[in-house]
Amino acid sequence: MISTYPDNSVQSLPRSKRIARKSLPVTVIEPTRGGISIIAALAEYGEYSALLRYLTLRDLRLRFQSPLLGIVWVTLMPLLPAAIFATIFARILQPSTGGVPYALYALAGFVPWTFFSTSVSTASMTFVWNANLLNKVYFPRAVLPASALLASSVELGAGLVLVCGYSIWRGYPPMLSWLWLPLLALYVAVIAFLVSLGLATANALNRNVKFAIPFLMQLWIYATPVFYPISIVPARARFILGLNPLTGALDAFRSALLGTRMDHTLFLISLASTGVFGVASIWLFRRYEALLAERV
Repeated sequence: MISTYPDNSVQSLPRSKRIARKSLPVTVIEPTRGGISIIAALAEYGEYSALLRYLTLRDLRLRFQSPLLGIVWVTLMPLLPAAIFATIFARILQPSTGGVPYALYALAGFVPWTFFSTSVSTASMTFVWNANLLNKVYFPRAVLPASALLASSVELGAGLVLVCGYSIWRGYPPMLSWLWLPLLALYVAVIAFLVSLGLATANALNRNVKFAIPFLMQLWIYATPVFYPISIVPARARFILGLNPLTGALDAFRSALLGTRMDHTLFLISLASTGVFGVASIWLFRRYEALLAERV
């Protein structure tokens, strides 16, 4: 709320300066009671789209200072773990993947997981890394994790091309269900943004959170069917696996890519869990958004 009042402080000034100050109003900026609405907040973010583009391009330039090395790294990030698990894990446990080659099955899981893990690990640190920017100028704070996530989306796009090309090479031609892949990739990006927003806020409030994030990612990959099929989990316990928002997303991603059967119940449970994660993250962020510049 912005209010304008006459400058009553001029009475305390010398007469020579009082004349110059009499005509100047005083503008007082006060916080709106209860904060601004979600719709008003989204409209404000739209006004700062240029800043979002600038920060995204800045992150891309820093990440791909050497374009050739960047392309190689983006390709190897999901490919290497998939190859390692295909060599070791598949031979030891021999999990049932419904006739799908395990290397392809694992790669279809590691592509969205690598994007999620990289995005969360990077975006959750953006408030702390940009402390000087937060303290100098006002802008909607969620722009920072959003720009980090958009920069990481280049890796997701490269991973989609990689996994689609590998599936064709292994005898899985393009299908109509592939049209769902961009939407499912966007769904994974939304999950990554919601988790990053909450962790970035918590990290700004308590710096010890940054030490827990790598440990959280290590636990999260085992709680997500990235390198193992959902079928190895007993049917009565699968709803627990579905409480992980990524479980339904990865299952739907594999189903769209490979034409396998999708567990709709598991997807709905994960979708509901995503909603809970989203409400909690947005509440935490909006609760402490005004204090971020002081806490970092």
